[in-house]
Amino acid sequence: MFLPYLVSFLLLFLPSSVFPSTANISSLIEALGPNKLCSVYDPFKVLPENNKFQIGGSFPLHHDDCTTLRPETVQEIVAIQWALTHWNQNEENSDCKLGLYAGDTCSRSAESLSQSLRFLDSVGYHEPKECRTETPGAKLLGLIAPKDYESSMSLGKFLSVSAIPVAAYSSASVNALTELDVENTIATSPTIGVYVEALIRLMNQMRSNLVTVVDDGSQNPIVKRVIAYLRDADIFVSETIPIDHPFLSQALEDSDSSIIVSVLNKKQLIKTVKHPSIYVMSKMWISIPTEGEALDENEQLDLLHKKAKLEVISLQPKHKELPQFRDYFIRVLRNNFKNYQLLTSYIEQVFNCTNEDCDLDKNTMIKSYVQARTTEGSIRMTYAFAAVAKVIGGNKEYEKTCSHASAECTDLIMDTLETLDYEFNKQDPPEFAGERLQFYRGNENILLASGMEVEAIEVYNQDEEPVTSRLLSFITGDPPTVIMSSLRSADQRLRSICAPYRPFCGQCPNLQIVNADHHFLSIPRHYPLYLIGLFDLHSGQTCQSMAHTDIALPMAFVHTVWTFKQRFPQLGLLKDLDFGALLIDSCSSGKQAIESVVRSETQCFRFNQAGRNITIVPKSVFGYASALHGDSQESLKGYFSSGDTDAALVSVESEHSALQRSFTALPSSRNQALALLKLLNRMQWQFVTAALSEQDPESLSLFRSFERLALDRGVCLAEVINIGGSRIDNIRSTTNVTIVFATARDAAEYLIASKPRKNHFNVMMGDAHDWYLHAPNNKEQFPGTVSVQPKNILYADFREWLETTTPLTLPELWYWSYIESRYGCALSQKSKVIYGKMCTGDELLNIEALGRMTKAGYLSRGIERFLFAMDSVYKNLCPAQNGLCLEFYEQGRKQIINQLKKTSTEDDVEIYEFLPDINNRITYHLIANWTLANGLRMANQYRYGNGMATVSRCKPPMCKCFLDGDFFQRPLDSFVFRPDEPDGDEGSYVKRQPAYGSEKIQYQSVLEHITTGHWRDHPHNYVLLALITILVIIACAVLVLVLVKLYLRVVKGNQSLGISLLIGIIILYTSAFFFVFDPTDSVCRLRVILHGLGYTICFGVMIAKATQLRNAETLGFGTSIHISFWNYWLLLFFIVGVQIALSLRWFLEPFMSTIGVINTNIQRMMCTMGKVEFVVSNFYVMILIFMALFINLLNRNIKRNYKETKWLLYSTVGCFFTWVAWITLYLVINHEFRDTVIVVELIACGTVLLGFLFGPKIYILLSYEPVVVAFKRDPFPNHTDLFEKDDDLPSQRAISPASSTSSSSNRSSSGSSYTSSASSTPSKRPVNAVGPLPLQKSHEDHSPIFHTVMRKKTKVRRSNSEHDTTINVGIPMTSVPIIRSPSARDEKVHRVAISPPLRD
Repeated sequence: MFLPYLVSFLLLFLPSSVFPSTANISSLIEALGPNKLCSVYDPFKVLPENNKFQIGGSFPLHHDDCTTLRPETVQEIVAIQWALTHWNQNEENSDCKLGLYAGDTCSRSAESLSQSLRFLDSVGYHEPKECRTETPGAKLLGLIAPKDYESSMSLGKFLSVSAIPVAAYSSASVNALTELDVENTIATSPTIGVYVEALIRLMNQMRSNLVTVVDDGSQNPIVKRVIAYLRDADIFVSETIPIDHPFLSQALEDSDSSIIVSVLNKKQLIKTVKHPSIYVMSKMWISIPTEGEALDENEQLDLLHKKAKLEVISLQPKHKELPQFRDYFIRVLRNNFKNYQLLTSYIEQVFNCTNEDCDLDKNTMIKSYVQARTTEGSIRMTYAFAAVAKVIGGNKEYEKTCSHASAECTDLIMDTLETLDYEFNKQDPPEFAGERLQFYRGNENILLASGMEVEAIEVYNQDEEPVTSRLLSFITGDPPTVIMSSLRSADQRLRSICAPYRPFCGQCPNLQIVNADHHFLSIPRHYPLYLIGLFDLHSGQTCQSMAHTDIALPMAFVHTVWTFKQRFPQLGLLKDLDFGALLIDSCSSGKQAIESVVRSETQCFRFNQAGRNITIVPKSVFGYASALHGDSQESLKGYFSSGDTDAALVSVESEHSALQRSFTALPSSRNQALALLKLLNRMQWQFVTAALSEQDPESLSLFRSFERLALDRGVCLAEVINIGGSRIDNIRSTTNVTIVFATARDAAEYLIASKPRKNHFNVMMGDAHDWYLHAPNNKEQFPGTVSVQPKNILYADFREWLETTTPLTLPELWYWSYIESRYGCALSQKSKVIYGKMCTGDELLNIEALGRMTKAGYLSRGIERFLFAMDSVYKNLCPAQNGLCLEFYEQGRKQIINQLKKTSTEDDVEIYEFLPDINNRITYHLIANWTLANGLRMANQYRYGNGMATVSRCKPPMCKCFLDGDFFQRPLDSFVFRPDEPDGDEGSYVKRQPAYGSEKIQYQSVLEHITTGHWRDHPHNYVLLALITILVIIACAVLVLVLVKLYLRVVKGNQSLGISLLIGIIILYTSAFFFVFDPTDSVCRLRVILHGLGYTICFGVMIAKATQLRNAETLGFGTSIHISFWNYWLLLFFIVGVQIALSLRWFLEPFMSTIGVINTNIQRMMCTMGKVEFVVSNFYVMILIFMALFINLLNRNIKRNYKETKWLLYSTVGCFFTWVAWITLYLVINHEFRDTVIVVELIACGTVLLGFLFGPKIYILLSYEPVVVAFKRDPFPNHTDLFEKDDDLPSQRAISPASSTSSSSNRSSSGSSYTSSASSTPSKRPVNAVGPLPLQKSHEDHSPIFHTVMRKKTKVRRSNSEHDTTINVGIPMTSVPIIRSPSARDEKVHRVAISPPLRD
């Protein structure tokens, strides 16, 4: 029955004129006889007369059963025959007629390859060169690829090693050949690259760069190509999700992207978007067809549910309507279906009628006609080869090259196609008339036909009615033609932007794979931000043991993150901001902890969890929470304090970081030690023993804080017992009270080994609180045990959650590992090999075995503080609160640290007693609490376990803590009072005790400090304050006077050293105020800093001035180079700079004040610096005093600058003896008057400096005035000028700026008025000669006429006026100087300089 099919095709592929009647057809069919099954594979050809060129290939005419016809393939072959008919019948193409070879494959890939090879063999492709004839038959132009994917893949493997032009007219065949990178491929159907290029244009219009890809889950290489093309266009893919994902809708909702790109066929697309969980999403779905299918109008309108919020954009090909071909095809069917078996089968299969009862109406057939989506592509392919045939046939050289199939001919054909520009004319199919057929190289390195159109059809609901619109029209070409439509406002708002620090946003070119057994992401999926928690979940060399795991810490971490927003719903915290909680197991290794943090800060790392690859990129971790202990925590703190990261670390340690990079809510070890010391003093337990676990860093930290503060607060530490790391046998303390700084296990072992004793009590610190968990049979033996612990802040709902949590309700792998370790059963098949049995899944935690869970509570509090800070920064940087913004990524981490620095430190401490309750069940009972602000508050009276009050005091000779105190080691020992009697209010049930911090230790304002301080208890302080105030006013007045005289030009020269000395004196007087008022932390710092700084400035200036005068004396009669005044300033800067460097230590000192115990009820704030330490801190000043004394002794005979060295020497000697006196008195006097000694010393030394160094100059400024007198040459000049010459006046040689002398020619000209000849040159005239020019020349005498002298102020009589002065000008008598006050007229006529300079 199949042989007639072949005959029918042969008839169809030839023009109708060849067969004028149907009689010959019937006779031919009858002559063929009975058909054979294999005859379906016999090839058929269309061979026009004078056929010179040939194309051919395999066609899936039937399905794989070889009986069911594929109607679209019949239409494609008829379309090729129709195109060839138009070409071959054109007389212009008589020399380039084209034939067709077609073979049926029955949709089998093996037969596809077989038929293709048979075609190639028919054109002599496989003939050896020796067997080729000179007159070959039709020349091979190209091979037609089968249109189905599997057959094209089979053929493509052969073509990958053959140089044959291959044409693909269907999307499936193009995808297959592109996947195999087959060269010389020609495509007349849109490829995946074309669809992606249209998608990129659409994404640019929507200003988006992030998508989520949905595929069919078959690992289709097409998806990889789509992702690669998008990545090249800077469009990022958040994740790829298969449509068979069990939680597809949830995965799409959790995705960062608002745009979904599906790579599915039409059937899969329709099924997916019609699912209720999909169409309710407010996202955009863009479809890329894998098989080139398009949604028709009915399918578009029926695509979405009327309640759908989803918007769908279908990228689909737009096919050209071919009415001429439709009419031709229908005419062939109507005229020949009764005569030809092939057409009969087509009619039966397509129109569902038999040959006998088929009465086909043309209009009916037209309405039911559906043009195959590959028809247009097959016609373009046919004309592409035909146009190449015309080019080759018109060139003899080309024709010779292609006489046989060869690589050269293939290159010629491909080059011809790439440069082809064929215009369809009237002889061609009319639907293509006027179009141009061109080809270009696409991004897949194949030749693409231009003119193919892809359009983007948007489907959405409006008022529950489907609406369609065309957004884009993309026509292939080089360049392509793109027509964009305006986006709706809803589409403009729907943007999908890839946020920074996301793994899919191009941030991770290199990935590091980490161990998934040590990384656990709670609710595994991708998050924009992460909070990492570091825990010691396992220990041991192989990281397998969980014997010492505190499971409450990681559970507190995840519980806090989960419930944070729900706990404070009214605050609207972290709106639209999602973050993940990542747990990392450090395996109790500091190295692994550091590596984990460094990796998260510098590298992208990935781990697999729950079948998903989780990638963490640098800077996406906004904070770290650490529950590590020991060396691991110290190593971690070291990294964060180095400044290598700007992220915050939240921990649960009692050592608070001074560098403010690590934050903890746990009260500091110092505050816990203060609470303990107050309790010990309250109970009169001042003589104690310490039991210490030295190997436990937390216990060691608490002990060190206690040890530093104990002796200063009246508690003597008798001995320290090491109870960790070795066996404990019968260890007994020598005191009545033992303070246990240890782990719970070590504390239990110590109590059991020490055995209970009468009148002996134990105080538990830190983890020792839970000692009873490790000694359940011995806890009744230790009633009265006291525990000092941070306040219990654990949430009640957290405890309830722990009590009800099972492996089924918390499916976290780290939690399952803990349950498996505790119960010895498996929760997974992987663990069953180890434990041998499976758990039930209902296993509960033993809450009692977890103890007080203090650290868990404060870890939760610390994380909450971090999240509150994060919320504050988020609201500040992203006011819209609609998700993360770029500012938050760039500045968020640093601002979070700044917010955490502003948080207050917890200081609430609770005190418990271990006693039986009303049910005779022994447990802890709260008896007191302590805070820094309120001190110790007793809630219940301590009952004493043995019923008897017990004290433990330090009494000689058994205790010598408070005798012969070492001032260097214990500077405050002499202040501590040891009471001999108990407090009078011992029996009070609830009372407030004076505590360290209960009395006022810091004032709210300076006014409160002055008006309510204890300094008012000493009347002499009022006298000192008044005296200091007067001296400060005097010193400031002197400074103002000097500045005024400088402004009025009465005092000339560089006065900077003198002004600096005045400032130093003012600092000395000012620092005396701080030794009068009560000490606080700030006051104590200012005391030690200003005391040394003031003296350093004063003695530094004195050393600089003495050096200046010494240089003037040494260089005065030499020819040395001028010494700049800056040399002395540099000397002063160096001296003061050293003191400033030494003072930095006091700025960095954490505590400069403390509380001194005066008696049982009186405590006073005092500076922590002892008397010897204060004296030693001024050792640098002592060195300066000795240097000043030495140089001033050397200068004592220098008479320059009005014998200034004399006053420098007197000042230095006075200060030297003052220092000797105050140091001696300070070391021996009682503490109460030591500050007074400092005040007197400051007043005395400051007054000595002010009187000796500024007294003479102030006397001159106030008692003398400058006058101008006639100059008389004195053969024996005696220069006793009161002031030193101005350094700025030039001389004939360079001198020291301190020198008051000059050369012999200038010595008498200082401060004088010069006259010079009118004919003398300006260079000969001294610069400082400001007198009038003489009327006559003088070649010999260049002496001045006037000069200025200083005279003590007197009343000027009328007789000594201008007239008298004029008479005596000619013969001046220097013994009786005539005074002439300067006037405006004198200045105008004589231009006399009347202000002599005053030097420092």
